[in-house]
Amino acid sequence: MTELYQDIVALITDFGSRGEHYVASMKAVLLKINPNVKIIDLSHQVSSYSIIEASYLINSTLTFFPEYSIFIIVIDPGVGSSRNILAIKTKNNYYFVGPDNGIFFNILSEAEIEECINVKNDNYFNNPVSKTFHGRDIMAPIGAHISNGVPLTNFGPIFDPKDFVKYPITHELLPEKGKIKCTIQYIDSFGNATTNISIKHDIMENRSFTLVEDKKIKFLLENKEYEGFFKSHFAKVPKKSLLFLEGSSGYLEISINQGNASEQIGFKVGDIITFILN
Repeated sequence: MTELYQDIVALITDFGSRGEHYVASMKAVLLKINPNVKIIDLSHQVSSYSIIEASYLINSTLTFFPEYSIFIIVIDPGVGSSRNILAIKTKNNYYFVGPDNGIFFNILSEAEIEECINVKNDNYFNNPVSKTFHGRDIMAPIGAHISNGVPLTNFGPIFDPKDFVKYPITHELLPEKGKIKCTIQYIDSFGNATTNISIKHDIMENRSFTLVEDKKIKFLLENKEYEGFFKSHFAKVPKKSLLFLEGSSGYLEISINQGNASEQIGFKVGDIITFILN
């Protein structure tokens, strides 16, 4: 491979702090195949099996990586089953390796994909392959071989992205009612709840909705109504007050200034809420 930055590999897993040895073994496999690989830990704290959370973390960090970076995704509750493992190259020169379990449906569109391969060639695996750890024995080796310049077509047959496993995440615009139905896709360590409402695409480019400084916003969660104001930053409201703001990833967030919105309101990832913006 002649492209720059081909040695950057980003790992995202749901192994958690008790799974550090799993992460270490994946890194060891990567380094064994390509000693020059540069490994970035995107996150190993994804909630167990959470495709929603993993999708958000990838979508919110991807554009900060240089071209030809390789993302290895091990959110894999179906490990050992007949589910497919895919190796993908996008038209804007990023690589992905991971299980076809809904994650690719949420992070890539068909139009973005240049190559998509169903990984089958065990000559590139770490053999013998454990039925419970394909991250170490299949995905990490494939990512390492990509970093060494091995063409994706060496790993198996072509896979049609139209056949991605579907995992739709609720996101429904209801302009005539001034409402947006959306999903909580991430909760950070401060308890801020990130929705999947894009300020740019859902608000600024959609004239049916308005969102300006000091605008009062309401939302419904399990038939209970909450309200607050849209602000540019936390200090615009008193301590312990609810507010809405554009987070650093461009999505609408629900927060409490120096408080914990998740604990106080009772959010969890995957909750479906309805915003009333007009």
